[in-house]
Amino acid sequence: GAGGLSSAVGEMASELGADVDLARVPVKYDGLRPWEIWLSEAQERMVLAVPTQNWPALQDVFDAEGVEATAIGRFTGDSRLRVRYDANVVADLDCAFLHDGMPLRRLESVWTGPPSAGDTLTLAAHTDLDHLQVLKRALADANVASKEPIVRQYDHEVQGRTVGKPFVGPEDAGPADAAVLRPVARSWRGLAVGCGINPWYGELDPYAMALLAVDEALRNIVAVGADPARTAILDNFCWGNPNLPDRLGGLVRAAQGCHDAAVALRVPFISGKDSLFNEYRLPDGSSHPIPGTLLISAIGIVPDIRRTMSMHLKQPGNSVYLVGVTGDDLGGSLALRLQGCRGNRAPAVRVTSARRVLRAVHRAIRNGLVQACHDLSDGGLAVAAAEMAIAGGHGMEIHLRDVPVTEPDLSGATRLFAESPTRLLIEVAPGDAPALEQTLGRAPYARIGRVLDSRRFRAASEDGETIDTDIDTLAACWRTPLAEATA
Repeated sequence: GAGGLSSAVGEMASELGADVDLARVPVKYDGLRPWEIWLSEAQERMVLAVPTQNWPALQDVFDAEGVEATAIGRFTGDSRLRVRYDANVVADLDCAFLHDGMPLRRLESVWTGPPSAGDTLTLAAHTDLDHLQVLKRALADANVASKEPIVRQYDHEVQGRTVGKPFVGPEDAGPADAAVLRPVARSWRGLAVGCGINPWYGELDPYAMALLAVDEALRNIVAVGADPARTAILDNFCWGNPNLPDRLGGLVRAAQGCHDAAVALRVPFISGKDSLFNEYRLPDGSSHPIPGTLLISAIGIVPDIRRTMSMHLKQPGNSVYLVGVTGDDLGGSLALRLQGCRGNRAPAVRVTSARRVLRAVHRAIRNGLVQACHDLSDGGLAVAAAEMAIAGGHGMEIHLRDVPVTEPDLSGATRLFAESPTRLLIEVAPGDAPALEQTLGRAPYARIGRVLDSRRFRAASEDGETIDTDIDTLAACWRTPLAEATA
């Protein structure tokens, strides 16, 4: 990785010391100088520490796979890092000085929170809000709309090991929650890969953004059949100048959120990266940072790829359940942004309930009780339900009064478009409903609708029909924007 051999060998030899001969390092072309070989970040390389007596057997393993492996040095035990090129010593450093000799910088971080303006802005304030128009605009938003024109440019069928594909449904028209791969052809065990990201939450609170990104990544892979207890995550920070107190303050809060999410949700970070100093200069000379952004990637074991789950509706007459609780979580939401608002409070992850929901949904999928599963994210319930209908080609009817809520007076608009975390929609055959409810146990859930034998999409409130349209209209909203932009 970063620093190439200098970092890999230098870290491994931080206490023992090592002697390395750069002339023995395989290179892609002649003429590289010693320092270029030492610092090159050429990919797909690993450094291993191997007992001398094991080297011949290990070499046989590499030779059998057609992989080049070369002994480039040894650990010395004298706590010095010596680097040679043929007979010439090009570096000789004390390991203690190399790792601990530079004084640590002291940086100042400040976090003041988001501006207070817009505290009371909610969808309920828009009394003339047209729910159907909000849904159409949400489906056409660049962050929700179909990415098919881009995805089709890349090969996701390498070696035919892709079990869960980018698009699902009878017409390959629905957005999959995560990818599922089959690394070993003779095994039924698979690997799910998903992600979570939403920089708009970071504008409200980077700490909340980190928790929400972890939560989204986990529910994406659980939705396709991964076991949340056998999952690991990675972080990717894209941030401004960390030498400035306000930028560093947000970065510190995001890092704290990553720590707390990993501990509370019992999922380990196994790697990550960062890209800092992402700023651009305005005409007046001031420097402006990109929005602090955190991407969380999750990888999880799918115990049996034959139970890999997809998100498209399967059969008219099946029931639709919502697992998880909806709250007044509109801060940073897509629906608010479409109204020119932002709010000032990001949704909060309830970690105890989150673990319960993720484990329960995984059990239900593994027990064969679920026909379809889809996570709720940008655009909330309305967008998730519409995507399931578009993907399956079947209509759906949902009753907002049945949605599990944190408070009974939540408006229909909030129930439709809130972005409360740890929620998943699942389709269930009528005969499996009793077993499903028993399996979900203490996880919050409710039956909120059914799959229709028509191409209508309805969301009904106590005041009457909130949304009533055909799924072809919604599909056009979802498919058109990026296709036109890339035409």
